[in-house]
Amino acid sequence: MTTNQDHRDSGPDSGKGPEHVEGPQAEPVRIALAGASGFGRVHRRNLERLAAAGRAQLVAVADPAGRPDDLDPAIAWYSSLDELLPNENCAVVIIATPIQTHAPLAELALRAGKHVYLEKPPVASMADFDRVVALLEETGLSCQVGFQALGSHALARIAGLIAEGAIGEPKLITGYGVWSRTAAYFGRSAWSGKRRLGDAVVSDGVATNALAHSVAQALRVAGVDDLDRIRSVRTELYKANLDNESDDTTWIRVEADGALPISIALTLCGPGNDQPPMVSVIGDQGRIDLRYTTDLLTVDRGAGPGDPGQLGRTDLTENLLDHLADGTPLISPFVGHGPYMAVLEAIQSHLPAPLTDGVTVEGSGPDAHPVIKDIEHWAREAADSGTGFTAVGAPWATQAAVADWSPQHS
Repeated sequence: MTTNQDHRDSGPDSGKGPEHVEGPQAEPVRIALAGASGFGRVHRRNLERLAAAGRAQLVAVADPAGRPDDLDPAIAWYSSLDELLPNENCAVVIIATPIQTHAPLAELALRAGKHVYLEKPPVASMADFDRVVALLEETGLSCQVGFQALGSHALARIAGLIAEGAIGEPKLITGYGVWSRTAAYFGRSAWSGKRRLGDAVVSDGVATNALAHSVAQALRVAGVDDLDRIRSVRTELYKANLDNESDDTTWIRVEADGALPISIALTLCGPGNDQPPMVSVIGDQGRIDLRYTTDLLTVDRGAGPGDPGQLGRTDLTENLLDHLADGTPLISPFVGHGPYMAVLEAIQSHLPAPLTDGVTVEGSGPDAHPVIKDIEHWAREAADSGTGFTAVGAPWATQAAVADWSPQHS
């Protein structure tokens, strides 16, 4: 599958690893999957598609929950990746497991000489990120991060529209997401809604998990893939799910050298999930809006949304296979997500403020979920103003929820 995406491909995992195959792919790439349930089911379906095309073969899964009932009998099952790796011949390991396990499992696979596809968020802390980057440099292997929305062909089109002057002079990149998550969602696992789980850093939250694509997509539109360019990250964090540790309603502003400012407002306390989250570029003569879950791109020049419409997407697993076969640049290389990790670190640097004013609980039992009054309006204002919830006068907002963070460059 090809794309016109302007890939940003820097760092050690953009090169050819030891298992790079020159020329056309002669045999399906043997793949192991850590985490066969949850989002692992999405990977299993995609691998079935790639197997039918002769591109990939799922040879084994590792899942401590047990062998999935619907797993093909020809595919081996192991209770852990530790057990799988010495027993299976595979070139790639896909990791679709809880956030706090991403770094140790990626390190395990890389030390075993395997290329890695790592689900988002990449890892739970900057310390984890630095360790994995060092290991990628040591091994020369490749790691793709599963920010699948980065495969959207809309990104190249956005760059073209800006260059054409479609919205005049661009001023601000924004992200907007209003979703709803129930008690059942947060009760599905021990780590959900947690900042830490025992000694492990988890870093769950609206911007670091459920709507993490908004952050990664905005950074990509801004052209920021190098941590050294990040000057500051301002965050405004709240939690209306009072039993949780993590933020569920968040505003983020990122300032980076040579890039437009980024302003993102996200919540899991909306009235429903009908609104696709959006990344936008606001100019002095209009705006470009990308509904990134559907790859729908619209341009508003003051007369209402218009072209260019629906665009396609490059599958990131297929892109990784192309990378291994002929050196095609990775769309979402691990080392390019240093700026995303800066946002994660900024969020983890202070606690979210509990939010009760203006909050009602809808549903009951496992379907119960908090809804913040008029959150669609306030999230839109916070994002598009570039100033946050408190600055635009959201009645429940407080300056105590705002904090500034800057990376410490060595």
